[in-house]
Amino acid sequence: MRKRFCLTMLLSTTVVFSGCVKPSILENLALGIIIGYDALENERILTTSVLQKIDPSAREKTQVVASTAFTSKGSRISSNRELSKNLVGGQVRVVMYGKKLASKGIIDMVDTLSRDPTLGDMIYLCVSDDEASHILTHRYREISNIGMYLYENLKQNSEREELPSPTLQDFLRDYYSVGKDPVIPLLKRKGNEVYIKGLALFHDDRMVHEASPRQGFLLKVICNTKKAGYYELIVGTEKLAQYLEHPDTEVKLVFANARSSSSIKLLDTKKPEFALSVSILGDLQEISVHYPLDKAEAIAALQQEIEKKLKKEIEAFLTSLQTNESDAVGFGEVYRSHIRNTKLTKDKWHLMFKEAKINVHVNFNLRHTGAIE
Repeated sequence: MRKRFCLTMLLSTTVVFSGCVKPSILENLALGIIIGYDALENERILTTSVLQKIDPSAREKTQVVASTAFTSKGSRISSNRELSKNLVGGQVRVVMYGKKLASKGIIDMVDTLSRDPTLGDMIYLCVSDDEASHILTHRYREISNIGMYLYENLKQNSEREELPSPTLQDFLRDYYSVGKDPVIPLLKRKGNEVYIKGLALFHDDRMVHEASPRQGFLLKVICNTKKAGYYELIVGTEKLAQYLEHPDTEVKLVFANARSSSSIKLLDTKKPEFALSVSILGDLQEISVHYPLDKAEAIAALQQEIEKKLKKEIEAFLTSLQTNESDAVGFGEVYRSHIRNTKLTKDKWHLMFKEAKINVHVNFNLRHTGAIE
């Protein structure tokens, strides 16, 4: 009898759990596609949200709603008061910060994005050269959905290696790394066109400088993440004169980055000194003059001129980074990896980086593919 009683008690503890998830009806939701934030007076922020309309019969494919508050969450509450449907962020693809706000610091707002369970960490971040609302509230003749247009623009340029990856995940990784600063795209509107003006370079979480698209190419090569892309150069003609019909003519050319690699070595730890080596194999796509590409000595001379020009441009870019104390490359990470127990802080590294010596060496090999125009 004792065994039967124990068995009965054991079987009686079997419990079946059941439940249901509250459904979200798509037609009852206001789906945000892109959100823009701008700085206002008294520490308030202006939030501009572009919403996707679900109704297929609607003339306008999007709806724009703006609100003000002290926080991004507060702005969502205010925006909901202006809508007939509940505003949700599950479809947000891009978050844009006005340049004025970005220069003050955005980590609190970025952290809020990372803690929002409805948002993924692969959404794109960018900075507007003017106010974000200046881009998001404009009615474009050729663009029906500015949110999706900017998302596709950033996506294709990132995938084609024209931009460093601008995701939320990348920004937070670089921000929390002692020895590296974030970099995200800088967008500008001119009339009915929106384009990528360059890169917004950060010191911690504050935008401090603007890099050109050309420097974005160099940054990806230096960081050893450039796998494709095109680059245009005007090279000196002093060493090329003997190969030119008109020696005083500028030599303009375009090459495709077939393969590149780079390395950074720490040479001195007291006053940081680095050796940056960059190697590029380029496919010549176009050259503005008649040039004897069948002569080895002519190719060698052209390669040397390209190396000089690339070295000069890389050095100018690195100088601008040091001047603005924005280590977008990650020299500080190299420094930390070679020295144990440095107790390095972001503030300390920025001061060291500003005074660091960086020796640049460029090795360029030209490959003529026959695709010259």
